[in-house]
Amino acid sequence: MNMRSLRRSLLYVPGSSGRMIEKSLGADADSLIFDLEDAVSPQEKDNARRNVADAIPRARETGKEIIVRINAADSCLGIRDLLEVVPQRPDAVIVPKAAEGAIVTADTVIGAIERELGWENGAVALVPLMETADSIVRAATIVGAARRVDGVQFGAEDLTKELGVARTSPGDELQYARSVLVFVGRARGLDVIDSPFVDHADAASLEAEARHVRALGMTGKTCIHPAQIETVNAAFTPAADEVAHARRVVEAFEQALRLGKGACSLDGKMIDNPIAERARQLLAKDARIRAGRPGGGA
Repeated sequence: MNMRSLRRSLLYVPGSSGRMIEKSLGADADSLIFDLEDAVSPQEKDNARRNVADAIPRARETGKEIIVRINAADSCLGIRDLLEVVPQRPDAVIVPKAAEGAIVTADTVIGAIERELGWENGAVALVPLMETADSIVRAATIVGAARRVDGVQFGAEDLTKELGVARTSPGDELQYARSVLVFVGRARGLDVIDSPFVDHADAASLEAEARHVRALGMTGKTCIHPAQIETVNAAFTPAADEVAHARRVVEAFEQALRLGKGACSLDGKMIDNPIAERARQLLAKDARIRAGRPGGGA
């Protein structure tokens, strides 16, 4: 499978709008998600599919990760989406209303296209979109349904609709679902991507939510407007003081190892291997962001 791209900000772009697709190519998002599902009206589905298939080769030249959200994988629309866009080689496909059967279906169709075109198995990744109560309670089974799954995305709007609750700024109603996806995803080394923040004019609340979900263990967040990208990128980028502290932690621990010790103290706090390893991961993420190159999980 290809090395994953950095996924801090992922911008949703309606596949039915050629103008918005072109504009998105210059956006500062790590990933572009060309949407064939919710953002496209039923009468525009065929047009959107053609737009996206035509745009993928140009979009790949930007160096951004190119993702396509298809319609339901077990529907005729979803199958048509796969047959038309996968031969253009997007980096990944998002499967909405994710269920084990839908992942297996998408995996089978993509695998057949890869074999026909002579690509390596897993050239196109899958990202289940968890937006139902059933997908949350069955998350481990769903992400384990295909080896090409390399991330998981949370969908808060459909989930709160199903639960019959309002989505609030504190987000208490979403805490359990987010935590489940973090544990299931990170246990498998997957990216865990949060739901978009729907009020694109409220940058302060967006920043608070992005920092909150990063603290939970999520690795990125989807955006529905280019104005959200800078805020989301900043929230998922280690701050200068975090990086400086991580360097001190690693240096102190490595000095302790040279002295034959398994732990040490820094600023009155104990440093052992798990803490040092967490600091190394943060430094690696910072270096990866600065280099702007693909790599492993965040």
